[in-house]
Amino acid sequence: MDIHADFFAELDAAVAAARNGGKGAALLLVGLGRLDFIDRNLGLGGGDAVLEAVQALLRNQLSGISIHRLRDARYGVVVRCADSAEVMNLAHRLVALCSSPHCFNGRDVFSPPFIGVAMAGSDQENGTALLKDALAAMDEARRSHLGCARLYDPALASKMDHDFHIENNMRAAFETDQFHVVYQPLVDLTSPDTNRLVGFEALLRWTRPDLGPIPPDRFIPVAEACGLIIGLGHYVLWTACRQQVEWAAKGRPVTMSVNLSPVQLMSAGIEDAITEVVAETGIDPTFLKLELTETALATDPPVMAEKLGRLRRTGVSVGVDDFGSGYSSLGQLDLFGLDFMKIDKSLIQRLGPGGRQAELVRLAAALAKHLGMSVVAEGIEDDEHLQALRKLGIDVGQGYLFGRPTPPDQIVQWLFPNG
Repeated sequence: MDIHADFFAELDAAVAAARNGGKGAALLLVGLGRLDFIDRNLGLGGGDAVLEAVQALLRNQLSGISIHRLRDARYGVVVRCADSAEVMNLAHRLVALCSSPHCFNGRDVFSPPFIGVAMAGSDQENGTALLKDALAAMDEARRSHLGCARLYDPALASKMDHDFHIENNMRAAFETDQFHVVYQPLVDLTSPDTNRLVGFEALLRWTRPDLGPIPPDRFIPVAEACGLIIGLGHYVLWTACRQQVEWAAKGRPVTMSVNLSPVQLMSAGIEDAITEVVAETGIDPTFLKLELTETALATDPPVMAEKLGRLRRTGVSVGVDDFGSGYSSLGQLDLFGLDFMKIDKSLIQRLGPGGRQAELVRLAAALAKHLGMSVVAEGIEDDEHLQALRKLGIDVGQGYLFGRPTPPDQIVQWLFPNG
């Protein structure tokens, strides 16, 4: 007998009751986070112990309600309720309960949940439709942050369909050369008189023949979710390094900055991949700068520090990108041994006379330099930003004031005006 038969029977009954005007019903899907982290630190039994503890907790707190253990560390809970406010109150209570510590071998471990909620409605034909809605809501909760509960919104279905369409088209685009790399200049701000070019940041772009440019914030998250970011990231890294070598051979040895997504960074063998690209392209590794997000650094800091140490031993520089927009702990920055800090454009573009942003930027720059890092400011769009950042002692600048992301053939005309 299918172990989920009771679950689907209860779902179908809930949907039928809602469709026939009976009391409302909802499905809560409870997923647990950080189980891989727990298994790595406490052994495989740690994650299993958390799953069993959460199941016992749910059964104790939801008296008279069936708790269905599903695959992939998920639980399904079907409840009869009057409205969405009632079921969301329950969801937030479950978040608090499941976020409490669980004891394993005398140690407290934490596994914050992510919960998706869907209300049974008159437009649903069966329990499978309700489950699909709850899965969409749970995925949105997981993407937001651990300890989050999300109620299904019809807009999520549209987003999921769009993401599915984006993913399928990305796979075809990768095989038909629709992706390309553009380069945005970085300039030296330490001299008050000149904006000397010191490097470029390599940025991935996608142009579809039928639709034109696809914004990176639309396709990059989808690429990360479906695993395509590994291949795309390798393509950007290899292309950018080869381009740097070509320009260096012509007499312009500029630095090349490349973004690593959290998915790339956590993939097995990333250090070997970097070493291989350096060897294949012939780039001097001291000219290669890898930019990581604050979110990536906040994921298991001790493990991340060890990984970054191995990356830096390849000879490349490693730094934090978009500093001030994420969740990294100031106290942990020294743990990572970073080479540079790039201050997020959201701080730079709000600089103004007497504003608090200038003090925030000054403090971030002072912290970075105290830890031996150089400081880059992105999002510089006008001369007012430029002069303020020079007064604050920022080392390198990037933004539309100096140049937009540009194809390499146009960069060549700029770097080598005389051919």
